[in-house]
Amino acid sequence: MAFTNNNGIVQIADDVLVAIVQTATMEIDGVHSISSTLASELIGKLGKKTVSKGVNIFNDDNKLTININLSIKQNYKILDVAQNVQNKVKTAIENMTGLEIDKININIVSIEIDKNKYTDKKED
Repeated sequence: MAFTNNNGIVQIADDVLVAIVQTATMEIDGVHSISSTLASELIGKLGKKTVSKGVNIFNDDNKLTININLSIKQNYKILDVAQNVQNKVKTAIENMTGLEIDKININIVSIEIDKNKYTDKKED
């Protein structure tokens, strides 16, 4: 993505922004994974935005809108996890790039259930 400032143009590879988002997101307790959905991948191939493994980034006049698809762990409050991700990603992007964040949208696409907790154990 290219960003204009008073000194000229700064180009930041799309993969760099995605890596920052992914790293910041995975540091949040309660996040199981960043999940891509088939719909987001198809839309990304058709549009002019960055799409990579569940992260979509739009640039509108040097203001970023970021969409993140999350799978969270069971027994965590969804809203708390989502808000923690939003805060962490915003801070990481702004500190590392100096870019302004317009919105960070979190889409919870699944909850990872600990299957070992719910399997019946046979007694000998």
